[in-house]
Amino acid sequence: MQCGPRRIDWLDFMLECGDAFLAGDDEDRDLHLWIVVTSPSQGEVVTVSVTFRRLRSETLVILQPGDHPFVRHESVVAYSFARVRSVDDIEDALASGVFVKKEPTSCELLKRVQAGLVDSDFTPNGVRHFYRDVSGSE
Repeated sequence: MQCGPRRIDWLDFMLECGDAFLAGDDEDRDLHLWIVVTSPSQGEVVTVSVTFRRLRSETLVILQPGDHPFVRHESVVAYSFARVRSVDDIEDALASGVFVKKEPTSCELLKRVQAGLVDSDFTPNGVRHFYRDVSGSE
């Protein structure tokens, strides 16, 4: 995925690679930062979750405060929660306020997160295959 000029206004909720939003997960009601790591392809994108670093967290990609404006404590990308999501579902959730738009990632952070998606033993196989198909990554 290429990093390049970003739209100034994300109010239209058209997702781009590197966009970020807050959403809950299936296991708890805490909001986590989710990062879009692919451009939309056939109405779908890959997203990964950022969470606080815990004792048994995967530490392939560690985020420090300042890596993203939302990150205030040492955090990790939880590749086990990576998923292929419908662009329409994300945009609808953003428009309705169920998800909350956050600042896009930097190109440097996006590249680290994308590399980790391929390298992580915890990335679901279907997500890894989709990512490789749309990104041309090996």
